[in-house]
Amino acid sequence: MINRLRDIQNSLIKASRSWASGMGFNLSETQALRREAVLLNHRYYMENIPVYCKFAAEEGCDRDSDIETIKKKLMLSSDIFKSYEQKWLDTNDYTKMNNWLSGIYHKRIDGGMSGVKSIDDWIERLGTLGINVVYSSGTSGSFSFVPRNDEDWELSQTANISYLAPLLWHRMTGNSSPNQFLLAALQFMPTGSLVNIASKMLSDYDAAFLGFRNGRMGNQVLIGELIPIFHDHYFLYDFDMTGTALRCLRRGAATDDERDMTETLRRKLIGQREENYLKLLENIDRSISKGQKILIFGAPYQFKELCDIASANNRKLRLKEGSIALIGGGWKSFTGEAINRDALVNMVTDTLALKPEMILEGYSMTETSALTLRCEHGRFHIPPVIEPVIFDNALNPLEGDDISGAFGFMDTLASSHPGFIISNDFVRMVTSDCKCGLCGPSLLEIGRMPGSEVKGCGGIMGSFPA
Repeated sequence: MINRLRDIQNSLIKASRSWASGMGFNLSETQALRREAVLLNHRYYMENIPVYCKFAAEEGCDRDSDIETIKKKLMLSSDIFKSYEQKWLDTNDYTKMNNWLSGIYHKRIDGGMSGVKSIDDWIERLGTLGINVVYSSGTSGSFSFVPRNDEDWELSQTANISYLAPLLWHRMTGNSSPNQFLLAALQFMPTGSLVNIASKMLSDYDAAFLGFRNGRMGNQVLIGELIPIFHDHYFLYDFDMTGTALRCLRRGAATDDERDMTETLRRKLIGQREENYLKLLENIDRSISKGQKILIFGAPYQFKELCDIASANNRKLRLKEGSIALIGGGWKSFTGEAINRDALVNMVTDTLALKPEMILEGYSMTETSALTLRCEHGRFHIPPVIEPVIFDNALNPLEGDDISGAFGFMDTLASSHPGFIISNDFVRMVTSDCKCGLCGPSLLEIGRMPGSEVKGCGGIMGSFPA
């Protein structure tokens, strides 16, 4: 079963590459493969993931359940990834955290936890066992931990590079048809080879990351994957953001060491806020003087702060043609203030001399393998590795060509943890073909469900009292 599943997953990655590059794409064949992968994953979960098996039994489902039954009865809340007891982290009881994680992972986790005294130690120890854990944290301070084995981790990396490369190529060059060098890069091959080819393609790009030098949050992990493909790179916050520090920010420091850590972060993030941005602008200036194009990646409110500080200090820049701003994250600041997209695009265009079509936007979440990219017509196109499901207020799956509700997804690349998830995002999804040339489902509107917390960098900054 698992061998057939891996074959289909690889075929779906190839189909995603073809879908994005315009090399020919059969929608119905791909849908059939995707649904077969969903059914195989369901059977694999039934046999190997305790939480899923227990849930299925409670719902009266067995390993032969069909797609519609899975959608109606077996989609799990994203809260499953934070269903542990907070006191286990408070008391550094990582044996119990392992027991909990074993319930949502496809194998029992039996590694010794001797010497593990923090979230960061725990994640590092799990990494030595081939378990790759990423987390997200919002203003509540409750972490969501998502475990992936090495195979799932590499499949996700390969998939994202395979279909994002042609989409980015189109934006960078204005050419919808990839050249032969790009086509060679897009042939299915190990992740390392794809990264090497991508780094040659982007040798005239430097990267400015509006985030931390290192960390295990979703966007931080993405940054870590992107770093090797650029000629040079720099960070807004040139220091590590640890899980321990994040948790102390919101839930409170219990020791003198934790209080010192929190105060140091407050000084670096709040007290040195303008200094951090001005240093980043100096690094961008240096790249410009060397003739490099720039990719700037950050959350909407960070781009707003960058533009505000640049303007206040008369530091307007003229990025080299072909430079890119990549925006990812919610459109509210950590104070809850809504940021208007059109207004932000105008600010970035004016401050950085970027064309509006070079201001891109991505959408993803820690719980899924895929990153989606907003096209020039305002749609976030869902790659063929994902089967989207939209739910009404009563959590019934909706059907139709233009529907709105809670965003759920069946992630075909998720085998080592449950990949049938209902998120806390509210979306509008359409299935009509887009003028950009991509087919299949796409998201026109994305927001948070009522009562959902701010996550990511907004969640970090929201942890500091005003």
